Amino acid sequence: MAKQKNRRRKATATLPKNPRPPAGLDADVFIQAGHENTPDNKTGGEGPLGNEIDWTPIVADEATRILRQAGVSTIREDASLKRPERQNERFRVRIAVFLHFDDPDGGETGASVGFKGSSDEPAATAWKKLYSKFFPFPFMRDNFTPDEAGYYGFKFTVTTDAEFLIEFGDLGSLRQARWMKPRLKWMGELLAHFLSQRISKGNVPLPDFPTDVTDPHSDSEEELHDLHVVPRSLPKRLPDYAAQKLSAVAGVPWEKAAAMPQYNVYKGIMPDSFCVFQNLNGMPLSDVVSAVIYETKFAIDSDGSSDASDPDHQNKTSLRHADGSSLDARTESFGVIPLDRAEAAAEGLQKLAGVPDFGGIGLRLGDIGIAFWKNASAVFVLWRQRTAKRSGRRLDQNGGPSRHRFRSTQRWF
Repeated sequence: MAKQKNRRRKATATLPKNPRPPAGLDADVFIQAGHENTPDNKTGGEGPLGNEIDWTPIVADEATRILRQAGVSTIREDASLKRPERQNERFRVRIAVFLHFDDPDGGETGASVGFKGSSDEPAATAWKKLYSKFFPFPFMRDNFTPDEAGYYGFKFTVTTDAEFLIEFGDLGSLRQARWMKPRLKWMGELLAHFLSQRISKGNVPLPDFPTDVTDPHSDSEEELHDLHVVPRSLPKRLPDYAAQKLSAVAGVPWEKAAAMPQYNVYKGIMPDSFCVFQNLNGMPLSDVVSAVIYETKFAIDSDGSSDASDPDHQNKTSLRHADGSSLDARTESFGVIPLDRAEAAAEGLQKLAGVPDFGGIGLRLGDIGIAFWKNASAVFVLWRQRTAKRSGRRLDQNGGPSRHRFRSTQRWF
């Protein structure tokens, strides 16, 4: 979002006439296309398949067109708000969104949101929940850059609901750019649906997810290595029983998989086995549209209410029965994921820098998983690994003190 390069500026497309605004407001909705018509050299990111200054107007125009046609008064703005003569302008609306695509100077990021206050967070979170049903790549933490948290455009809007910035994805990442470019107008349709539902006006329907576009996943081994995208068949190193259970023929949708190599830092996880699946259909639970799979060493633990000789035994689990008692490893199947960074801090512990949180990809207490080894399998629920001592120790790559290890060979959530 913050890169500075000299490029031409795009003009806004012809849009439908704006409906009359509600009493006391300038409009229902405010939409800004980031970097468009900017008066300075902050023209946004440039990626292998396109540039931010060209992409944000496409999304903004499509959302504006649909909303206005649905009777939703919509202000469509650009980066000319930076001009000195516009500094005193203010727009009174219900909700405001500022559209961008990320292009970091180093590494790969993903989608994210930015906002200035806690009152804006519910709307931003609702957008993330909707977009993550389709976006098959990681989400970054909220306000993960100073440019997001302190976005200049926030001062121009006065909202009754919320104002927040949207980063649709990393256009500098070839795999993400290949997914986003043919879906830019669809993003505008999805945004129009979200804003319409958020303010309960216009009744804009949820758009169909476009599948008749260029598949962002390639079968080229060389390109897959560069893009960290999982092929449509499992690596040949897996044993026969795993290859059969996890093959495309068995129903695993590898065309919707994205590898997460950042989780290789966890001890016990087989390198490059961690994958996230998004926008899934036909899941056992209708509201579950994502899943995670990874391969680990086979180690067990006995935390919970059972007695154990394990030197790192913890007699309590974060997931409890209705009566408040902890789970019992002797009679109940449960899996363990490490504490997230904030949870570790609450325990008086410090998670190692660069170790990603499992919560960042949506894994939560009580999620359902399945572990299998050869012909044996077990369904389980997740609980968070906790520590009995609050000594200020640093957590290792397992998320807990040393000697804790992962509990299954394969998982599917």
